[in-house]
Amino acid sequence: MIPSVDGEVHHFEARGLYDGLSLLRDYESGTWWDHVTGEAVYGPLAGAQLEIFNLLHSTVEETLAQHPDIHIAISEREMRDEWSPRTQRRGRLSEFFVRTLGLEDDRVERMDVGLGVWANETHRYYSMERVSEESNVVLDELDGRRILIFVSPRSNAPVAVYTDATSFEVRDGEIHLDTGEVVRDGILYRADGERAAVDRPLQTFTRWYGFAMTFSDAEVYGG
Repeated sequence: MIPSVDGEVHHFEARGLYDGLSLLRDYESGTWWDHVTGEAVYGPLAGAQLEIFNLLHSTVEETLAQHPDIHIAISEREMRDEWSPRTQRRGRLSEFFVRTLGLEDDRVERMDVGLGVWANETHRYYSMERVSEESNVVLDELDGRRILIFVSPRSNAPVAVYTDATSFEVRDGEIHLDTGEVVRDGILYRADGERAAVDRPLQTFTRWYGFAMTFSDAEVYGG
């Protein structure tokens, strides 16, 4: 997807920090943009809105299972250490980042890892720890639509999908919905066994402080 503003292509790069989060700046107008919401927050285009989409945390194995014909780009840059949602639920924010923080929401620990999900009216955070306490599956409602949140066994990261299901049962590592659908290895299948088309709310796998700083009215699942 090529980012454009009013039909004109723009080029972006990370140029600053605010509330411990990256700000993007475009070369064409010099405007500063929120990298989560896509909103122009300062500069000539302040108030403009980019089209936004989900960037899901995944693995090559999971991506190939979902999209067998996808092209995969492999970087020559080495990872500095092993990272996974399971091992990095806690972390430390450098003093450089901390100095940019405003007033924090302390309902959840700053560096807690979870899934932030949002729609027009509701912005809600699901801590990985809370989702794990519920056997890695949560059935909830977002702006009047039911959503299913589950931890993918391939990536170990939580994801959210819209669903018509009203109940579920976990059997042998599979999530069986009362619609007849099944989540198997992180992939949703219809009752006839074919892959199901997936509709997702906007979501981001994030630290609590980042979601709370982005959405001041953020709800916390489970209180």
